[in-house]
Amino acid sequence: MAGAGRHLTLQLGGSLAAIGLCCAVPALAVAVLGERGALLFAVVAALMLAPLAALALFVGKVVRWVRTPVPFRIPLTVGQQKSLAGLPQDRVGSPHTSGQVLLRALLDILLWRPLFRATPSAPALGRGLGHGMGRSLWLFAVAFHASLLVILLRHLRLFFEPTPAFVAALERVDLISEMVLPKVHLTTLLFPLALAFLLGRRLVLPRVRYLSLAADYFPLLLLLAIAGTGIVMRHLARTDVTAVKQLTLGLADFTLTLPAQADAWLVVHLFLVGLLVVYFPLGKLLHMPGVLLSPTLTMANVNRSQRHRNPRNPQVATLHYADYENAFRERMLEAGLPVEKESHGPAA
Repeated sequence: MAGAGRHLTLQLGGSLAAIGLCCAVPALAVAVLGERGALLFAVVAALMLAPLAALALFVGKVVRWVRTPVPFRIPLTVGQQKSLAGLPQDRVGSPHTSGQVLLRALLDILLWRPLFRATPSAPALGRGLGHGMGRSLWLFAVAFHASLLVILLRHLRLFFEPTPAFVAALERVDLISEMVLPKVHLTTLLFPLALAFLLGRRLVLPRVRYLSLAADYFPLLLLLAIAGTGIVMRHLARTDVTAVKQLTLGLADFTLTLPAQADAWLVVHLFLVGLLVVYFPLGKLLHMPGVLLSPTLTMANVNRSQRHRNPRNPQVATLHYADYENAFRERMLEAGLPVEKESHGPAA
């Protein structure tokens, strides 16, 4: 138990300390440079340098993944493959063609089927052997990723004038009630709730807590910090959204227009967003594009009908048995080994 406590303190405590340091850096910049100077620092770091660095890291990793050969054909299958005529094939669970692979990939990625089917086989919350938080994990994971997508699309209104029609329609769908100002969105409540569940699951379930590292806690805490600062800016500090939009629209035209009154919360929020962008290609968040390059998902199950050759196998010169016997016949006879043809020449 003491070892488990030290592990949790080291991993979770280290992640909390890192998030605190990340929040302290922009706060210190506000104290030293002033709010406008710190905002300039955050804009340059989060909206200019961070995307370029993240793009370079992301492209490098993707190129390395694409160039890495797959030594074995290892498709993940959950159904009968194409075999005998009397056995119906599961075209989605065990795809045989490229079209079936594409259909399986779309269903698994968009509906999270593998996570829905997952059944942890360890005791969960005193209920004995069973599926524990399997279904709830699927539900909150879907809620988290869907909310994140909606929030990212809603933020596009800051970069376009006029606001794209699909962004305006999405915002109307996401709206809970127009009776409250500023308006409250469903994702504003759902996103931090889903993050809190994913973080709490790692703390409550012993088997998950034992396997959790700082790389698991840090992105969750960073996303919670970003969501918290965003909620504070919208509902408590009342950041001037019009001035922020002028800033982002100016960056699209390669001009910098800082708001007349800078906001310390905006500085912290932008700095954390820039940190998330840089961290994206370095941590586990890269599973988002990485799933499209997973051989278990993107390979067809043709193990019986086609031979998969490892691209890294060296080219080895082959020797037929007849040639082998011609070369070593005399020695084989001396050793008493059977040969197909008797030697008529002098002994070696």
